[in-house]
Amino acid sequence: MTRDEIIAAGAKCLIQAHRRARPIPVPSDIPLVEEADAYAIQERVSEALGTPAGWKLGGIVRGETPRYSRLFAERNQASPGVCRRRDHQVVCLEPELAVVLGEAIPARETPYTLAEIVPRVGGLHAAIELVDSRFSSWPEVPPVWQLADGLSHGGFVLGEAAPVGDLGQMRDAEYRLTLDGQVALAGRGDHPGGDPAELLVAMVNARITRDGEGFTAGEVITTGTFDGVVEMRAGQQARLVFMGIGEVVLHLTP
Repeated sequence: MTRDEIIAAGAKCLIQAHRRARPIPVPSDIPLVEEADAYAIQERVSEALGTPAGWKLGGIVRGETPRYSRLFAERNQASPGVCRRRDHQVVCLEPELAVVLGEAIPARETPYTLAEIVPRVGGLHAAIELVDSRFSSWPEVPPVWQLADGLSHGGFVLGEAAPVGDLGQMRDAEYRLTLDGQVALAGRGDHPGGDPAELLVAMVNARITRDGEGFTAGEVITTGTFDGVVEMRAGQQARLVFMGIGEVVLHLTP
């Protein structure tokens, strides 16, 4: 298959999976191996899904450039959020910190520094990402297909804004995620990708370099899970607290 054929076929499979709300096997007849092609598939799928509202980081490996995908207004909620279990193949939660841009970050050739990005951030937020997948074999999905599938994005809930400071509080943030009052995940700092503020800077520069586009005021950028994922069952309520930053609540109905 040519590159154009791989991208067209991969996007068609994922768009159909979204619209039919039925998981599919990883396509064995589409030889997707290049990260650039996965991003191209992701972008075509994104154009068919909804209104762009920001970005998520995922599949983060310490020392590597963070991978990213779109967030959508139709799947974003302010806390307290409500999602329906029947709308998803899987429902797993990730405890995250997110920023909302108060000012645009224009594209340019010179990479941005953290000191240049901080004044453009309007708020720092506790956030829950809902992980879902279009693939029936999840989580056993090749990374390149996870990237094409929007890094397994299913939904997003944003807590209230906290003062930004210099974003240094992201590095050693203390958090606790409970399900119906029982602690499911807890810790302090030790983000698997390193300092979330530095991941934010790396993602901003990587996307500008790859796409030649900047970021607009109001966009959300979430910086990846602090501690893996935890499954959520219908009827449960999740509450994530980042000490000194804020909290976010999600209820999952049948």
